[in-house]
Amino acid sequence: MDVESVAEELVAPLRADALSGASVLGRTAAVVLRRAAVRLKAGSLEELRWGLGEVCRQILYAQPAMAPLVTLIRQVMGAVEHAGSLEDGRLAAAHAADSFRQGSEERIRAVVAVGAAVLPAGGTVATLSSSATVQALLIEEAGPRGITVLCFESRPLNEGRIFASALAEAGVEVRYAVDAAAAKLVVECDAVVIGADSVGDDGVMNKIGSKGLAQAAHAAGVPVYVLADETKMLPVGFPQILDDDRPGEEVWDAPHGVEVWNRYFELTPMVYVQAVVTDTGVLEPSEVSAVRASMELPSGLQAWSPQSKRDV
Repeated sequence: MDVESVAEELVAPLRADALSGASVLGRTAAVVLRRAAVRLKAGSLEELRWGLGEVCRQILYAQPAMAPLVTLIRQVMGAVEHAGSLEDGRLAAAHAADSFRQGSEERIRAVVAVGAAVLPAGGTVATLSSSATVQALLIEEAGPRGITVLCFESRPLNEGRIFASALAEAGVEVRYAVDAAAAKLVVECDAVVIGADSVGDDGVMNKIGSKGLAQAAHAAGVPVYVLADETKMLPVGFPQILDDDRPGEEVWDAPHGVEVWNRYFELTPMVYVQAVVTDTGVLEPSEVSAVRASMELPSGLQAWSPQSKRDV
């Protein structure tokens, strides 16, 4: 089996996952890269680098909105670039992928510890989509603080139902509403807390509907907090890709002559964000920019980035 076929086989489960958030998809991608490091046929370190690069390319195209995948690839390919032999390269790639995956839960716990400081004492907190990090924070803090969580449906796959059910099972008081009610209901809230698939040049990428919710909150003087460990931050200049069209049938099995538009993600400008809660602290937008400016890209990602910058 050639490298491209192996890459497609390994990446298929990642491509098929339309419900998981960035943290979960990052763990899945780490498993993919570890398997690739072991399975790819290579007669030299250069061949291994090339093969892993092909797998990385497939990963990025499978889930182009997810910054943790970029961080994972930065770490794995960076480790391989410094290897001295083929066997060292395989071990370095596998170790970097394992470290990333094993650190995922620790990063979530760190964000939760920091994020407790931004939650109100009582009142209502609104959220959208189904972020594992936001869920962990609200399950730990909402009940003891007497916070009601307002969840929106998050169409077209309605992952907001999964999120609301998980909170309710944990004893959190939950309200649930259709996405179109966000602007009306957010004025009754004390804060908005959302996750992020990426934080980059153009703002925060998250589930579609996030921008409208953040705009309405900003207009009403309700603070918007984004929970995003630093694996979700993109280096300056790296594209945030939105033109990832999904099957129209997820929205409506429409009759002939009706074209259904279906995309999952949109960008929320940082002007609507009070702060980004990371695993190291609560950062203002200017501090987020400084963190991103310090990030370096391996040569393979430097080559991929400009080629992949599409019209957003």
